[in-house]
Amino acid sequence: MNGTKRNRTTRRPRKSLLLFMALLLTALGASALAVGNITASTASAEQADSGRSGPDTARNAADPGPDKAGELIVENRTSLGNGHVETVYSRKPDGSPKVIGVAVSEAAADSLPTTPRHDGNTCFDKNDDGKVDPNTECGGGHERVLWFPKLKGLPFKWMMFNWQSVGHGPEHVFDKPHFDVHYFMMDYEARNAIRTGLCGAIFVNCADNEKAAKPVPAPYHPEGFGLPGAAGRMGNHIVDLSAAPANGGPFTQAFVYGTYDSHITFWENVLSTDWLKSTKPKRSCLTLKWAPEVEISGSYPKKSCTSYRAKEKDYLMTFEDFAYRKAPAGAKAPNWTQPPASAGTPAAGSGHGH
Repeated sequence: MNGTKRNRTTRRPRKSLLLFMALLLTALGASALAVGNITASTASAEQADSGRSGPDTARNAADPGPDKAGELIVENRTSLGNGHVETVYSRKPDGSPKVIGVAVSEAAADSLPTTPRHDGNTCFDKNDDGKVDPNTECGGGHERVLWFPKLKGLPFKWMMFNWQSVGHGPEHVFDKPHFDVHYFMMDYEARNAIRTGLCGAIFVNCADNEKAAKPVPAPYHPEGFGLPGAAGRMGNHIVDLSAAPANGGPFTQAFVYGTYDSHITFWENVLSTDWLKSTKPKRSCLTLKWAPEVEISGSYPKKSCTSYRAKEKDYLMTFEDFAYRKAPAGAKAPNWTQPPASAGTPAAGSGHGH
């Protein structure tokens, strides 16, 4: 009896062990199959994405956008309508920019101010009657000033965000409601020194209009860019004449360079608000056309992207894919690359009228 019991006791663990091992091997096999399927699916998505071309790219599994890990940081926020507009950024491990941009809350986009058309920041008393009509003697729409942190090698110092309720010239180019998102390399005080007046496209002083119109020399001029004109407190704007909407194509999003006194002063995204709100793009990107050389060494973006974020309920507009560019030997950076000693930092959302 004792021997029989011992044999039974010995055999039972063997059956249990064999059963356990069989179940374990089955589970491991299923897990390996699942991992293999996931890897294959990811590889297929990446291969499909690598074959994409053209200026407009839709979001997919291999391109989830700049905030895939919740890494975007809000730097500065100010009110707009019943919502807000805010600057956002993320940095690479070495401290250089990975993403910079602006987010407009859906609440703001659905309550944008329309009366008056302009907020009184960029105005000129053209009939000299001692008062300014915000609808007929002002331009620039509704302006908000925002800031970025000092990221390593970032040439952009601050942002001027404009809501243009009726658009502006040229006709059939930017004459529909839109956002102007200016990333300024020119410092804030030097920008404010561009006076308003009776000349240019939007109320610019005539002498300053001549300065704004001075061409940027090679190799710093982006090829194929020209038009549309100068504005007070901004300078000149030039667009890619071969791209929409300057070429007659639909106005969705566009890229613009700002110039003044023969220098590049800002980079700008222009985005149709009708397009943003009607399509709520998942992810739409433009490849930015660079000039052959830069005057100021630093990290510059290769693309701009726009997306609607359902979770955050906002429209995100970003510069991405930064690469370091070194100014050639002998390049003379403009004297406004360092702010004057008297330059101050205004409060978020403030502007200066002239």
